[in-house]
Amino acid sequence: MVGVLALPVQPVAQRLRLHVERSWDGVDELEVVLFRLKGFSFAISKHDGNPVGVSYVWLTQPHEQAEKALDTLLEVVGIGEDVVAFRGDAHEDLAERTAKAQDAGSPDEVSGVALPTSLWARFRRAIGMPQ
Repeated sequence: MVGVLALPVQPVAQRLRLHVERSWDGVDELEVVLFRLKGFSFAISKHDGNPVGVSYVWLTQPHEQAEKALDTLLEVVGIGEDVVAFRGDAHEDLAERTAKAQDAGSPDEVSGVALPTSLWARFRRAIGMPQ
């Protein structure tokens, strides 16, 4: 995941003249559009169980300059930074913190550390979900 847009999938797809597909991924029904832009392979999705009015932007293939992918999408689609609810992959931060806690040995060894606000927490705050 490279970010979350405070837009449904449909308006982005319309700007790119793409058809939104309805599918099932084993978790939930979803709307998804797959496309390539300037060397990036994108998927924009919204599961039925996710908050209304947000869509998730994914890279479907690794890219050396993945951090530029969301900016490329915004530029090509012609939408501003104000529609970006979240940048990055919330799952990476969670996995990283879990690994650090496991390396420390016990919860007591990391309890005194003030961790920065997690990406997940920032994401939940950005889309209006409770902490």
